[in-house]
Amino acid sequence: MLGLSYEASVALVTFLCLTTASLGTLFTYHHLPDHHLDDKTLDIVRIVANIFGLLSSLVLGLLVSSASSNFSDVDKAVHAYATELILLDRALRDLGPDGEPARAELTGYVANVVAMRDVERPSLPSENRTAEGTLHDISARLSALKLTDPQMISQRDVAKAEVTTLLRARWGIIDRTEGSVPAPLMVALVIWLAMTMACYGFRAPKNAIVVIGFVVSSALLSGAIYMILDMGRPFDGPIQASSAPFVHTLAELKR
Repeated sequence: MLGLSYEASVALVTFLCLTTASLGTLFTYHHLPDHHLDDKTLDIVRIVANIFGLLSSLVLGLLVSSASSNFSDVDKAVHAYATELILLDRALRDLGPDGEPARAELTGYVANVVAMRDVERPSLPSENRTAEGTLHDISARLSALKLTDPQMISQRDVAKAEVTTLLRARWGIIDRTEGSVPAPLMVALVIWLAMTMACYGFRAPKNAIVVIGFVVSSALLSGAIYMILDMGRPFDGPIQASSAPFVHTLAELKR
């Protein structure tokens, strides 16, 4: 939608739905027959609004909890990944001059991550595969080493094991980057919120304060949905997993 991201598009549609429902009801309810505007009808409408509001608040709470948990898991995985990079660098250092080419390649990858804040975005085959390529190159370099010293062979095996651990950690991060909310649940949530706003607009006084209140409330609810969806994609949008662990890792690799 107009070049907007999925998260921004859903938030915009939500805002339009909520403002249309609330303001539409506010400015049209007086056209209803008189028996639809009595106090008993208003009481039922308020009960219905409470039901939809309760459903919406429960779902929003669950979505916030799920998104926050996924984001926290990704952040922990990034810290673990950065730690494994340091351990691989230590293993390569133990190989002496034979490990320097691999160390240089590893340092270059981490420097690129720090510069671009592009930790991992390979959810599609065509996207960034720098990390995987770097790790496979390092593994190939280690396998190509002609070593005779048993201790050096043991150190090489340790380094290769670290490469395998990093590959596993990388895919662990990737598996958590697509924690999107199911579309049917999001549609249901928007409908419930719209029904709630429409109920609140029924027989509400027509003045600027009420209109502004409905618009601001719609914007805040849409913003909450945007943040929930954005937290489900930890490496895109304004809410991203911190790259600080890679900054610290780069400092360690350059020591």
